[in-house]
Amino acid sequence: MNINSPSKVKIAAIAANLATMNDLLTSAAGRSGQAHEFAQNGDCNSAIGAVPDLNSILDDAKALYNAALALHRT
Repeated sequence: MNINSPSKVKIAAIAANLATMNDLLTSAAGRSGQAHEFAQNGDCNSAIGAVPDLNSILDDAKALYNAALALHRT
């Protein structure tokens, strides 16, 4: 086995992390888009209410990215 060739398990794990990260970021983008629409219509309460957990979602996405990167580096 070539030391520079990642195993199928590692590739699958990286792909799973990136797929989940994509899902989270897609959700975050949708919520922020909705919040933007509310804000443009002058409804700031709904705008802020549309993204209450955005910070947590972004933290989770970053953790998944870091995990994928760590797998790649090992």
